[in-house]
Amino acid sequence: MSELEFIYRVAFSEPPLENDDSWVFYFTSLSAIYDKFTPEQVGCKVSRLWNLKITPDNPYNGRRCRITKEPVLRKKRRK
Repeated sequence: MSELEFIYRVAFSEPPLENDDSWVFYFTSLSAIYDKFTPEQVGCKVSRLWNLKITPDNPYNGRRCRITKEPVLRKKRRK
């Protein structure tokens, strides 16, 4: 059985980008969040998120956004 894969869900309290009403985004790593958003938009630096050790049971709840770690569900392959 392979190891579980996870994604990070970032849900902002208000849309962070101009001319875009999206407020929920998905990323494959914590550092990927900062390729799209600045620390000011997220409300903290990536080093803080690494130190918090975000898990499915321990999300980040900030003033500007909530970051959760969620499993990716895949269909079992037949060989």
